[in-house]
Amino acid sequence: MWSPELNNVALTVVTTMSVITPARLRALLLDAWPLLLAVVLVAPLYGGRGYPIARDLVFLPRHAWTPAVLGLDDAPPRAVPLDAVLAALTAVVDGGILARAVLPLVLAAAGWGVHRLLRDCGTAARLAAGGFAVWNPYVVERLTLGQWALLLGYAALPWIAAAAIRWRRDGDRRDLATVVLWTALASLTPTGGLLAVVTAAGFAWSRGRRVVRMVALLAVLQLPWLVPALTGSGMDAADPAGVDAFAAHGDTPGGFVVSVLGLGGIWDTRSVPASRETWLGVLTAVVVVAVVALAVPRLARLWGRGDLVRGAAIAAGGLAIALLSATPWGSEAMRWLVVEVPGAGLLRDAQKFLAPACILVAAALGVVTELLLERVRRHGAEVAISAALPLLALPVLLLPDATSRTWTTVGPVSFPEGLEQASAELSSSEDDTAVATLPWRSYRHFTWANGEVSSDPAIRWFDRTVLTSAELAVGNRVIRGESRRTTELGRALERGRPAEVLPEYGVGWVLVYRDDPDTDALDLSGLSLVVDDPDVRLYKVPGDDIESREQPTRRVVLVVLGDLAALAVLCAGALSRIRRANSTRR
Repeated sequence: MWSPELNNVALTVVTTMSVITPARLRALLLDAWPLLLAVVLVAPLYGGRGYPIARDLVFLPRHAWTPAVLGLDDAPPRAVPLDAVLAALTAVVDGGILARAVLPLVLAAAGWGVHRLLRDCGTAARLAAGGFAVWNPYVVERLTLGQWALLLGYAALPWIAAAAIRWRRDGDRRDLATVVLWTALASLTPTGGLLAVVTAAGFAWSRGRRVVRMVALLAVLQLPWLVPALTGSGMDAADPAGVDAFAAHGDTPGGFVVSVLGLGGIWDTRSVPASRETWLGVLTAVVVVAVVALAVPRLARLWGRGDLVRGAAIAAGGLAIALLSATPWGSEAMRWLVVEVPGAGLLRDAQKFLAPACILVAAALGVVTELLLERVRRHGAEVAISAALPLLALPVLLLPDATSRTWTTVGPVSFPEGLEQASAELSSSEDDTAVATLPWRSYRHFTWANGEVSSDPAIRWFDRTVLTSAELAVGNRVIRGESRRTTELGRALERGRPAEVLPEYGVGWVLVYRDDPDTDALDLSGLSLVVDDPDVRLYKVPGDDIESREQPTRRVVLVVLGDLAALAVLCAGALSRIRRANSTRR
């Protein structure tokens, strides 16, 4: 029997359906497709409890506040201010929940931004563009490597480009605020910040002084990592051997040129899906070149010839860096840069600068989809749909095994209880000396993880400085670290027992991973066992006179001032955006 409750439900449904207009349904579909692909790429996150920790991807229950999160240590500030933001967020939200929210949204944001660059195109064209922005070799390989923060910088580029174009044309401060906010997100890592500034400056470029002021604002947002990089007296120049190790590599049968043109070519072979090593890898390069060539006339009409030239120049610059790094004379020039120019080690991993090219290719695919549908639509709706579906599925067809790599990286694991016990012990200790993790290495295979090498979680978990090896093994090469302190400590550990050499370097604690194959060879005599767990052990280094190493006051002041300046620009941008939004509603 019909009841008042059912009547209310029916009324609610009818009201909701009346609100969902065709335009809103289209907008929902356009945003749902990139999100769906993003969720598929990180699907294991939702299959159980735990935290993703593999390669460079590390989410913890709580990220600690230490001087290192501001770049106030002797290591290069590659994760500054990213680690500080994670520490702030995980003080409120568990890291496992944060990972499940952030990772798919980062990927989907790229698709959302790209399809908005094609507002004047049809639904199918925008769906094709948005899907390719999420599912392509660049994104898959970088996600497999765990570099989600770099992908956040990539996702910010189309939003920055669109806002910079509007600001150049109209001078609306709301658009400038949008550029500032997206650049701030991209600048969680140095590479993302560099890509964001170049993109904003390129699309906003004009003869007026406004661009100079905008670039100055965006440059302030880079101070959190730039000041530590320039004032770090404890850092050595980057190892030039890293140029060849991190240069673009051939991951297709066509060699490194074809691989890069196909938006792949990452240096890490373990991040490459197997299909890239088949004819599909070559086909991807052919498709990329073809769609860009076919799309140029229509993109020139959509965006204007000037903005197309700007976008193409930015994309070509990144493509050139990736290609030249793998040539003899290009790698020689890069080796000179990383040795002689402070911070130029940022350029070693050259393939990552393909990000703007990926955005351009995704937009070009959308335009080609539009062109094709215009030709076949005259033959009926069924023919048009039959032509559109393969183009929408093209990213998956060209890279059908993407999840075979990404799922291993993002699969959540449970941390040993011993790590939590060690963290609690260190937090309750009154001394503030550093922790060294042994055996001495930078990345580890954990038996309790998913089989991939992982960055040491103790670095971001413990409430104090954690020292690990800064050397990085890439294939048969060992790349020297850039931290003078850890380099010297590593050499000292080769000569003497930890109990003897660690006090000199301000180390009062030792964390030993018992599942490491080299653990049995350690001489731990003289250390006092504090936490004994099946997976880890925490030892106290003897001696009451061990002193923690403090950064020079001048450097601390400069870093804090840089952080405050960046925060001020960010807050000003957010307030400006809010005020403009409120005035528009009125």
